[in-house]
Amino acid sequence: MLCLLMLLLAPWAEAQHGTVIHRGNGAEPDSLDIHQAQGLNSHNILFDLYEGLMTLDAAGNLVPGVAATYHYDAEQNSWHFQLRQAAKWSDGTAVVAADFIRAWRRANQPETAAPYRHLFRNISQDGELQVSSPNPYELVVQLNQPDASFLYQLTLPVFFPLPAETTSQPAGVSNGAYQLQQWQIQEHITVVKNPHFHAAEQVKTERITFWVTENQHSELLRFRAGQLDITETIPDSQINWLRDNMSDALRIHPYYGTFFLGLNLNDQWLANRQLRQALSLAIDRQILTDKVLKSGQLPATQIVPPGSSAVSKAGFDLQAAKKRLLQSGFKTATHTLEILYNNSDNQKKVALAVAAMWRQNLGIKTRLKSVEWKVFVNARKGPNKQVFRSGWIADYRDPINFLNLFHSQSHFNFYGYQNDKYDALLQQLRQPKPNRAALLTQAESILQHDLPVIPLYHYVSRHLVQPHIQGYIDNDMDRHLSRYLYSTPAGE
Repeated sequence: MLCLLMLLLAPWAEAQHGTVIHRGNGAEPDSLDIHQAQGLNSHNILFDLYEGLMTLDAAGNLVPGVAATYHYDAEQNSWHFQLRQAAKWSDGTAVVAADFIRAWRRANQPETAAPYRHLFRNISQDGELQVSSPNPYELVVQLNQPDASFLYQLTLPVFFPLPAETTSQPAGVSNGAYQLQQWQIQEHITVVKNPHFHAAEQVKTERITFWVTENQHSELLRFRAGQLDITETIPDSQINWLRDNMSDALRIHPYYGTFFLGLNLNDQWLANRQLRQALSLAIDRQILTDKVLKSGQLPATQIVPPGSSAVSKAGFDLQAAKKRLLQSGFKTATHTLEILYNNSDNQKKVALAVAAMWRQNLGIKTRLKSVEWKVFVNARKGPNKQVFRSGWIADYRDPINFLNLFHSQSHFNFYGYQNDKYDALLQQLRQPKPNRAALLTQAESILQHDLPVIPLYHYVSRHLVQPHIQGYIDNDMDRHLSRYLYSTPAGE
């Protein structure tokens, strides 16, 4: 028994001495290739392994990364970046402008099939990137049109550099605060401090271990046993107990993201807008957030979180839902709908609640299908789906980051949605305009009318953080780079 107790407490003891921090990371990362990674559970690790021209501080604010200085030439519509000569790869070689150009060209190649390739459209002409390097430590990027969010985009993994002679990924050599040490599939990923990082003297924690924690109840037990310092999330069913018993560790904060149900518009039934409207109107989002989730989420009837645009609300309306169902021709006695979601306690609860509302309010029967995250990532791209869990956490602070999902050519348009008027509005929104708020409202109104997805709620970030962990600052992007985190001995 004593040996077992020592084993359970070993990670906690390491953290107390500041040598390691253990972070829950949710599902197994889908990839650590900077050009293939899609999920936050991949990005969280990549933010530690790599650094782009720009990065984020502990509070989630935009700050220079590999770029020492930068300026914008309005006349030429170009960005000029001077790179830090102290920036090094983990093998000690210098990070130079050619490393960014090499990586960006790889990301922009169609055969790479990078999910975020669309972000390079504004810096390419006829498939060629408009980037140049007057000298090894200077990078010039020519934009087709001004983009106020461009600097924020440079913090994303798809804009990270790659070292020379890179033939495969992931992360054999990296330029961030940490370097990859071990990847134990379906268990954990360990990264260790990169001694060649340009700000290595400010990185206080030697090792970070990211644990696969798909089961939220197990994650909570591991946190309480001292095996985790930071959780990926918390079980909704435990929120009241945590508020009463672990308030010093509980961190809940508004999050710039929205959860919605994806709809396959190529499905024979969901192609009918009246059915999509019926499904949306039959969901009581207030009950979902207050009684099922219970963590401060805000009911959502639009894609962009509050404060960015304003459109008329169309929430729960049972009479209207029944009317739309009748108009749709969907026969509840003979037809069913499938809800696809990834393996997660919270996802299961949401799927069960929605299925119950559709059954009770409309008489629609559903099949629930739960799969592992990696299986789900591929399944949502395929044609054989109907209703599926979806959502978006903003990559940068701009409403267009949400609206771009529904462009007809978007890699993330898993819904089969196409509206030429909507695409044209997005083209206007990418340019600085005095009437941008009005354009945002128009775009949201089109989505509300067409309903390629059913918004359910706006996210809040929910974590448990051990009181001894310092440098963790709540922010609406929920970005917490490990380079800023450290632990203090008990009592300090």
